[in-house]
Parts: sequence; structure tokens; C-alpha cells
Amino acid sequence: MATDEQGDAGRRVGSYRGGEPGPLLLCIASLHGNEPGGGTALERVLGELSASRLPMRGDLVGLRGNLRALGAGRRYIDEDLNRIWQRDRVEAVLASLRQGETAGGGAARDGDELPMVGSAELLEQRDLLAAIRDESRRARGPVYALDLHTTSSDSAPFTTVGDTLQNRELALRLPVPVILGLEEQVEGAMLQYFDRLGWRSIGFEAGRHEAPSSVEAHEDAVWILLDALGLLEAGSTPGSAERRGRLARHAEGLPRVLDVRYRHAVSEEDGFRMHSGFTNFDRIEAGEELGADRAGPVRAVRAGRILLPLYQRQGDDGFFIVRRLAPAWLVVSRFLRLMGADRLAIWLPGVRAHPERSDAIVVARRARNRTVIGLLHLLGFKARSEGGGGVMVRRLEGPGREPETDLHG
Repeated sequence: MATDEQGDAGRRVGSYRGGEPGPLLLCIASLHGNEPGGGTALERVLGELSASRLPMRGDLVGLRGNLRALGAGRRYIDEDLNRIWQRDRVEAVLASLRQGETAGGGAARDGDELPMVGSAELLEQRDLLAAIRDESRRARGPVYALDLHTTSSDSAPFTTVGDTLQNRELALRLPVPVILGLEEQVEGAMLQYFDRLGWRSIGFEAGRHEAPSSVEAHEDAVWILLDALGLLEAGSTPGSAERRGRLARHAEGLPRVLDVRYRHAVSEEDGFRMHSGFTNFDRIEAGEELGADRAGPVRAVRAGRILLPLYQRQGDDGFFIVRRLAPAWLVVSRFLRLMGADRLAIWLPGVRAHPERSDAIVVARRARNRTVIGLLHLLGFKARSEGGGGVMVRRLEGPGREPETDLHG
């Protein structure tokens, strides 16, 4: 028989646990404190499950990310919680948790053995990691992670993924555009950590922060995944076709898959201001003026569609430019990856094996053109975000690849 647990307004939104084993769908809301909609949506889904007592195979768990920033209504307090999941920083936080548990049988005290003790977000990360670790220990099947976000501009819903085959497959369960390549443009995102664990994970951007439709889109996405992943019996949830149709209508006329081609990074010193009126997926032309900073007008470096234009005070991503990706690219890349064609990468011009890592290659500066990098993406390589300008590593793909990180070790 299904059981349910509801949390308060703190870290734990709640959970609904099936009477039979199955997947864990772990949903994380409000990783940015000015994005409360995901938590509201999870409360509604969990409340409806509790009221209807639907039978479930597996578990649905909802967590909140940045409680301090959520209370202040800000994206973050000291640093972006979605930019501090680099391997060394996470290992330091996990070490502090283990030390606290060994010494006192509980979690570490605020600041114990943590780097950059002055960061509120490191304390948030420590508590969130403790909750994630507890839930993964309780999992009775594969773990799927859904990171719920909203944006500062009007937007159709879309998903972001680290471009592994298993993440693609999960994202394509939702009838909204899929964005590839964002992982190579930002460093230290939480989804990158989940990829290192070998989990299937996607980010879901539901729409503008304050829009009621964003909460509804989050709800729709969670219900659709509960059905698609087999946690709920097919056809057992009322309105499932309506939810899918509603999400699809939001994305009507947009490409199914897009690839990030450019990121305009900003800092507080730049004084960057986005021109008003841009929404996600608006078409833009090369040279079009998109904003301004202290140096003058900021223009698009290429044609495409704009993504995540910055209309909030905090954040270091001014905007991204994305382009439609041909469906044939996905078919070919899937075939090549399943065939193990990544072994042929060192035969590309300017590419050689990494001297220390069997899962990495080094790309000479002269070879870093769109054709070579595009082929390496096709084979399943990504630029290493944790240092090393010309280094690309194989994405974690398939049953033969072991997770790169141990959450419980």
C-alpha cells in the first residue's frame, strides 16, 4: 500500500512512497531562491497523490534547494548554488558530513571543515547533499533527478540536459524543446554532479518566475514523468492526456532539439542591461543589438534564437544563443556512441590521447574549429568544465561506464 509523508516549508517538500519497489523520481525545487514555483507545484502533486491514494511502484520525493535565498526572495545570498558542484568542492562538503556523523552521530555544525565558510550556499549545499544522500540510500530502483526552474523572461517550457543518451531519452519524454550543450557553457551545475553519479537527470524550465502557468507546467512535467517512468500505472491518473497536450501547446512551433552556440557571460562590474522585450526562443540576427554594458552596445555574435535573457539583478549569464539541431544528428550520434566509435576520436586532425586519463583526449588549438568539435560532440565528448582548456572527456554512457563519483563512500 502506498504511503505518503508531507514536509513543512523547509528542505523537504514531502514524499509519496509506493507499496512496491520501483524508480525514485527525486525532484529539487528552488535551487535559486527567487524561483518558488517548483516547490508549490510539488506540494500540489504530493497533496493530490495523498488524497487519491494512487498505487505507486517506487517513490516520489521533493526537496527544496536554497532555503536562505528563498526566504530572502533572492537568486542567491553569496554565490549561485547551481554553480558550486565541482568535484573538489562537493568532496569537501561530503567529507564534512562524514566527519560530523563520525564525531557526533549527526550532521556537521555550520561551517565545520567547509571551504569558504562565509558562503551561505555551501551550508545550503551541505544540507541538500545530506538529504539527497539519504534519499538515494532509500531508493528501491534507478534514480531519476528532475531539477525544477523558472526564468526571468517570458518563456515556453523547455528542458536542459547533460548530453548523454540516457538523459536525452528522459528529456524526450516531455513534449517540450530540449536544449543540449548548456553543460559546456556553465561550470559547477548540479546536473553535472548527477551525471558523474551516473543518474538520469534533466532540468525543467517552466516559464517566467511569477507566472501561475509556470507552476502548472511544473505540475504537468512531474505527472507526465510519473506515468512515463512507470511509477504510476498507465492511464491511472486523470487528465494525463490534457497535461501532455497543454505542455505541447506551449511549445507549438518551436524546434524539438536545440544546441547552445554562444554564452554571453557578465559580471557586476560590466553593468550589463538586457534590452526589454526579449523572450526565450525569439529569433535574432547576427549583429542585432541585444543590450548594453559600460563598454557600449552588446550585439549578437551570430544568428539564432535567444535563450535565458537576463532580467534580474543577480546572475552571470547575460544570455545564450541557440540553434535548431537536425533530428538526424541525434540518430547518427546515438548509433556512433552505441557502436563505441569514440575510440576513433584520436584519428581526427589535431586530436591526441590524454597523457594521464583513459577517458579524455586533448584537442590542439589549431583543431578547435566547429567541424572537429562538432564531430567530438557527435561521438560523445564534452569540454571539461573543471579546467584544462583543450581537454575533452567522454560522457558517462551505457552500462560499461562506471560512475565517476561516489555519493556514499
